[in-house]
Amino acid sequence: MIIQPKVPDAKLLEYIYDAAEKYKEIMEQPFLFAGKNRNTGYMWFECIFQKKQFMHLLGIRSKNYTAEEFFDVCDRYNAGHGTEITIKDCTPSRNHNRTTINEKASVCSGILQIHNAKYLKIGMKDKISQYVDFSYAYGADVTLEFQKNGKGSSFPITLIPKSINTFTTKSYRILFVLTKTDKTKKYNNLYTEIKKGLFNELYCDFPKELKNLIDMNWTS
Repeated sequence: MIIQPKVPDAKLLEYIYDAAEKYKEIMEQPFLFAGKNRNTGYMWFECIFQKKQFMHLLGIRSKNYTAEEFFDVCDRYNAGHGTEITIKDCTPSRNHNRTTINEKASVCSGILQIHNAKYLKIGMKDKISQYVDFSYAYGADVTLEFQKNGKGSSFPITLIPKSINTFTTKSYRILFVLTKTDKTKKYNNLYTEIKKGLFNELYCDFPKELKNLIDMNWTS
């Protein structure tokens, strides 16, 4: 991903619309990210991408729209309906400026393309830094960070155009990502795996706690 600190207004809006399109593809469905480190074994976390978090990932706090309204305007425009957002709708949130919005927006679409997980790693924050506190993260040269909500799952809180190694001493290469339907308690759909057949090959070696999250009776 190429981080762009300087972009014209029209390009920034293009980045935002593209990110909204990718966000919609994964929005409101639970995900289970699982990875492995050669030295320390498996690590995983659950998360869900909610509509209200999209605007904040871009470092924006619009004066004209709530977080959900901001996404809805972008979504309607992508569908060919309604009016578009303007630069005046993209006010930087606290501790952000136009440069940081440019940087985040320029890479947001790419980091949301989870089907490219073979290029990503996951980890827990265990380094002291000047950046926002979080529980889990995934990324490579760009990091999407999640806060645990106390119910087992996590939600995205910020996108930082810095390597995941900035925040964690142990990163785990993502092996697969699972999803589930709203009516099921366990994950029952293989969203992506870094190599075809790898999930079935490794399943027997998964820790019991990880196996307990997965329904192996899926029919997908």
